[in-house]
Amino acid sequence: MKNFKILFTLLFLLQFVVTVAQERTLCGTVRCYNRIPMKDVSIKTKKSNQETISDILGKFDVRVSPGDVVTFEADGFKPFSYKVNGADSVSINLIFKGREQDILVAVGNGYVKKEDLVFAVSNLQQENSEFSNFSNIFDLIRGRFPGVEVINSTGGTSLLIRGTNSLTLSSEPLYIVDGIPVTDISSIEPVTVKSIDVLKDAAAAYYGSRGTNGVIIIQTRK
Repeated sequence: MKNFKILFTLLFLLQFVVTVAQERTLCGTVRCYNRIPMKDVSIKTKKSNQETISDILGKFDVRVSPGDVVTFEADGFKPFSYKVNGADSVSINLIFKGREQDILVAVGNGYVKKEDLVFAVSNLQQENSEFSNFSNIFDLIRGRFPGVEVINSTGGTSLLIRGTNSLTLSSEPLYIVDGIPVTDISSIEPVTVKSIDVLKDAAAAYYGSRGTNGVIIIQTRK
């Protein structure tokens, strides 16, 4: 019986040593919009049971086991899970949820600087979003741009950029699609959109009186 206990202990220790020997350090960077470093993102591993956070440059390192799963979580962003493979370094891009209240949460928790996030939200790109999940262009825009409202009326759906002073009968912004001014964007399929920019005030002044109510620039994937 005593010999059995010794053998069991030795096997357990051997397995522990092998497991520790197989562990390695995974390094990487956490960003949003594929360019803005995120600090204080919660990083946890499932098998090796490790926890850490990203630094001010979005960088991190954590001990992982073979086949481990690493989760990245930050309030205001979609959680992301990474399955460990042979790579020693990874680049993680967290998807911003896009609501106006999420900006307050993300900035309040110190994940990103306000000026960086507001700029990124105002320059929505498909690399950060799952555009195919939206049924129409207005659902894609709704709630993603601070100060932009989606207006539903009997005449159809339109957009309103708050903070612009209308000098015309229409309160709709100027729509520019692939460099061409258009009066209606309802036929644009979200999955074909590459990027959306919202301009107002001085940024919209380039378009003269046509940009009085702001400008929405849409680039599609040709």
